[in-house]
Amino acid sequence: MQLKSALTEISGLRYMVDKLDIKSGLGHRVLLASPFFVSQKDVLYQLQQVAQAVDAFNRSEHKETFDKVAIKLSQVRDIAGTIKNIQKHLTLNDIELFEVKSFALLANEIRDLTSSVEFLHSKLPNLNKVIAILDPENTRIPSFYINSAFAPELTELRKKLASVEFSIEDLEKTNTDSNKQYQQSEEIRAKITEIEDGVRQNLSEQLHGFASELNEALVAVANIDILIAKAKQAIYERLIMPEIVADTTSYSGLFYPQLKELLELEKRRYQPIDVEIHKGTCLITGANMAGKTVLLKTLALSQALCQYGFFVPASSAKIALVEQILFSIADEQSELSGLSSYAAEMLKVNQIVQMAKKQHPLLVLIDELARTTNPTEGRAIVSAVANYLNGCNVKAVITTHYSGLSTQCRKLRVKGFIEDSKDATITVKNIGDYIDYSLIDDDGSNVPHEALRIAQILGVDADVISEASRLMETNSKQ
Repeated sequence: MQLKSALTEISGLRYMVDKLDIKSGLGHRVLLASPFFVSQKDVLYQLQQVAQAVDAFNRSEHKETFDKVAIKLSQVRDIAGTIKNIQKHLTLNDIELFEVKSFALLANEIRDLTSSVEFLHSKLPNLNKVIAILDPENTRIPSFYINSAFAPELTELRKKLASVEFSIEDLEKTNTDSNKQYQQSEEIRAKITEIEDGVRQNLSEQLHGFASELNEALVAVANIDILIAKAKQAIYERLIMPEIVADTTSYSGLFYPQLKELLELEKRRYQPIDVEIHKGTCLITGANMAGKTVLLKTLALSQALCQYGFFVPASSAKIALVEQILFSIADEQSELSGLSSYAAEMLKVNQIVQMAKKQHPLLVLIDELARTTNPTEGRAIVSAVANYLNGCNVKAVITTHYSGLSTQCRKLRVKGFIEDSKDATITVKNIGDYIDYSLIDDDGSNVPHEALRIAQILGVDADVISEASRLMETNSKQ
């Protein structure tokens, strides 16, 4: 899946891409066409390139270089269409020839500017021969005009044309017949056009021999733009290069950048998470507002960032690569198809199960499985799906409210309310400050009941809270 498609699939990914300071439209196009890398070799290459860019960007002696390169990148135009025309042996028009010349000049300037940053400098081929074709006078000016340097005979013809046109103007002022001069003008124009067309055809044929170099330079310029943007993002957002491993994915200090930034703007606390994801199924329980959904979104985002060649939001990370990220997180009810939330969810989960059957390495993330059906059947569905995925070649994380599940899968629980918060004044705005989002092993022996407390904090009518508490107490005695 290309990055462009993943932006609508993976929560938080568009935010990260939009935050990139990419200077050129070319860079944006190439970035959005980035593939989801699945081989360790490809992912490591992408990450090591970003690491080199981070190292270079952090060096004070390179600051002026990167500032100048940024200016040049902002001037780059995407000439992919023009290069295709060259490859097809088409004759370029003046605008296309101008685009090629301007790009070649900019690419060479970027190449020269990055001479002290070898890994960037080496990406760019030398386009001096292309420039020589389009700039025979060696002016190095980013403009294009077919002058006498391309065809010496044009000088005399253009002088004749100017002379004839002046004579036409003089004749018209005296109402004298100027048909002969008009015919002469058209003949000269036709000759000039013929010569200019020949020049364009000749230049296009010469450029055909450098199509591969132009394509190489185009991709290189785009990648330099992308690498610098990724490096700046990694520095400013405090992202890190993950270690690529074969088995267990683990994070320390994992965070969701968009939410972290929002909370920091509101001067509120954000708690990063430590988590390990082993092969098989992991069930995570916890009350509403305990951050379970955000955790799943963060896991999906971090996996995607890594395999699209970005650094990840954590203080340290070890990531096992997967072929695909599958998730059932949002409410996918379709009013048009007539599907209920439960039906839409079951169809999505079935797709995940069918993919898991193929035994490809997958990251599976399912939020509140079977949450919209009755608890008895819901527990059975959660247990069945968890047990099945536990035997597949997947790393599956399923969140649920259900306790008493019939499964031997690994179980974790969000700690929930901080123990010394019972006497604190908790409101809708600060409730997150009193929840410990840490994950702990859950043996099912101590299931916290925090739903009523959260409902009370949210302002649910006291009579409803009181009745619910009474019913809970009655049920516990039975």
